[in-house]
Amino acid sequence: MLKIFTLKFSLSFILLLCGLNSHAQNTVGTTLYDAAAQSGYTLFSPIGGFQTYLIDNCGREINSWTSNYTPGLSAFLMADGDLLRSARINNPNLSIGGLGGRLERYNWAGNLVWLYEHSSPFYSQHHDFEILPNGNILILVAEVKNFNDMVAVGRDTNISNEVVLWTESILEIEPVGLNGANIVWEWHVWDHLVQDLDSSKPNFANPVDRPERMNINYIGSSSSRDWLHGNSIAYNPILDQIAISFRTTNEIWIIDHSTSSAEAADSIGGIYGKGGDILYRWGQPATYGATGPQQLFGQHDIHWIADSLPGAGNLLCFNNGDITGTSSADEFSPPIDSPGYYTQPMVGTAFGPLTTTWSYSDTLDPIFFSGRLSSAQRLANGNTLICSGANGYFVEVDNNKNKVWTYRNPASSTGITSQGSAATNGTNSVFHCIRYSPDFVGFIGKDTTPGDPIELNFNLNLCLTPTHKLSIQHNPPNIYPNPATERINIDANIPIYEYKIIDVLGQTQDSKKISPATQIQIDVTLLPIGTYFLELNRQYISKIIIN
Repeated sequence: MLKIFTLKFSLSFILLLCGLNSHAQNTVGTTLYDAAAQSGYTLFSPIGGFQTYLIDNCGREINSWTSNYTPGLSAFLMADGDLLRSARINNPNLSIGGLGGRLERYNWAGNLVWLYEHSSPFYSQHHDFEILPNGNILILVAEVKNFNDMVAVGRDTNISNEVVLWTESILEIEPVGLNGANIVWEWHVWDHLVQDLDSSKPNFANPVDRPERMNINYIGSSSSRDWLHGNSIAYNPILDQIAISFRTTNEIWIIDHSTSSAEAADSIGGIYGKGGDILYRWGQPATYGATGPQQLFGQHDIHWIADSLPGAGNLLCFNNGDITGTSSADEFSPPIDSPGYYTQPMVGTAFGPLTTTWSYSDTLDPIFFSGRLSSAQRLANGNTLICSGANGYFVEVDNNKNKVWTYRNPASSTGITSQGSAATNGTNSVFHCIRYSPDFVGFIGKDTTPGDPIELNFNLNLCLTPTHKLSIQHNPPNIYPNPATERINIDANIPIYEYKIIDVLGQTQDSKKISPATQIQIDVTLLPIGTYFLELNRQYISKIIIN
């Protein structure tokens, strides 16, 4: 009699999972989940709130951290699993978009273990930072220059009626104690200027002849005090170089990090012999008076693709297209003579390349366009994870530009959106999102058991339907025998690092994290007779029967 009841309930449960529910299609959270999506956990901080979330591909919460401050704007996981985030603190002298001023480190349990504030009437950390291999942190800092400072370097004060100018610098800080840091290296744009206005002032030259310096009188998309608007920073440990993105001038730069601070203020020194001068720049040749097409439009998240990933060594960014109306994720390969040495065809011509190596855009999807914020990340399987920041929209595409995973951030400045309701663009904005592999070192020893999705009235059909993924996966795992009595064997085309057996009531009866292997065996002798669902790597689900 018990067996009959179990079978009837199993059939009902399967029908329920197959789609007999009140939600025809998810409107927030995970809205598409294909087998080709890269496994892992995605980190993001909604701009309108105080939380940072880590979710799996089903949208289920793996962990979250709560601050007393809204983002300012970046967040990353550290090698020990701690969260490092920037936070916004008020600064009446610097109303720059993306204002931060404070760094916070939280452990996995959500406890604040370190903080550092870099904010004054004359400067503030903002937008982005980068964790270095030695544990130090590169921070992007806006600096205030007064009218006299501007005149002293040959700034044309007729460009606008501004009496101050915001410029950019980079500091490398070494965390100390619970709330301090030592500045161990610094670099300032103000040390690398050129101007052709006044021969009596420093650095007088034709900007086209000095592409390694920034024309103090170039006006990009804004003539306001926010002259450059740096918005992202990245580090290449192999080259010991730093990449920086400047939104207002539609350009990215690469500089040498191997210098001392004194060399970084000069044009001599470092591995590449140019001190802190610009080694390479790309996106808008007009900034240095060169001919060539504009390639970047308000871009964000410039960084090198890591050495172990497809496209290794190329640069990747989100090209916002703020004035073109079309956003894209763009990968490009700088021309080099040898690693770290960039070539310019001739004076007066633009640094290459003229075309991208790979680019993804979606003009048919209105929420893909984002005139601000945003990011792009190359994943281990060759897919690219893209964040359309203004709309809190994440989309993962494969190398053939097929969508394999999409997610709408349900956490907005007005509260948490309920499944079935539409997310409101602009209230659920996200600066960037980052996917971490399940074998990321920071997860060792951490509880990554998923909880519920963030959204209210959630719907997990995309992840729990038994036919999901196995029906569309090209090489599904071979599971045998099925039905089984004592043990189940699994042969897979990818390493299995975790399994879970779920009963018809949705309760986990057995789960285990294991050393990755393509062949495993599971002992099922302790499971009661009945129908179950086997989940592998939190992706592949198949019905199994124990008799």
